[in-house]
Amino acid sequence: MTQLKCSADTCVNNCSGLCALNGIQVDGSTACCCSETSCGSFSAKSGAFTNSVGSMDAKPETRIQCHAHECVYNKDMRCSADSIRISGHNADCCGDTECATFKAR
Repeated sequence: MTQLKCSADTCVNNCSGLCALNGIQVDGSTACCCSETSCGSFSAKSGAFTNSVGSMDAKPETRIQCHAHECVYNKDMRCSADSIRISGHNADCCGDTECATFKAR
């Protein structure tokens, strides 16, 4: 599995830079650069739905389903990079995030 670091600290699944989900989805089927990708698994924290990730076992290894067809790391809709970084400090929605590791073919 891919090592994931995430700076989307407003995501309910973010646990100290790790993701509490077993896998995420990177969107951007026609992306040609990082800014045209996003974390489709992003879910913003809210007052009614607060982060309970502290009790979860977040690990750096995460399955990445990749819809960024033009990324060199996309191998049959899976990310083949050893590690990726999801950016999105203060993101309000998935469109405010990106796969900072995206590299065009």
